[in-house]
Amino acid sequence: MNVDEVKRTIREGNQAANEAKATLDRVRAGAAAAEQLARVTIHDSQDKDAQAGLKILEGLGREVDLTERRIDAAVDHANAYLAAIG
Repeated sequence: MNVDEVKRTIREGNQAANEAKATLDRVRAGAAAAEQLARVTIHDSQDKDAQAGLKILEGLGREVDLTERRIDAAVDHANAYLAAIG
């Protein structure tokens, strides 16, 4: 693989990473809607399973944020490598 092929592959990876972030934005929106619906549905429930499910939905946004930060870091490193190889 020559340098131009490496650069192309890295750029394609960066594009895929940006597409993944767009997908994660849709996941975040869907999770937020599901969390709101769950809150309304079980607002007075003391059921442990219902409360546990709500906790999972509450944590999903944080997981999406962490994943997006990892993607951003990967793209930053890829771009630094591109700059280093010219």
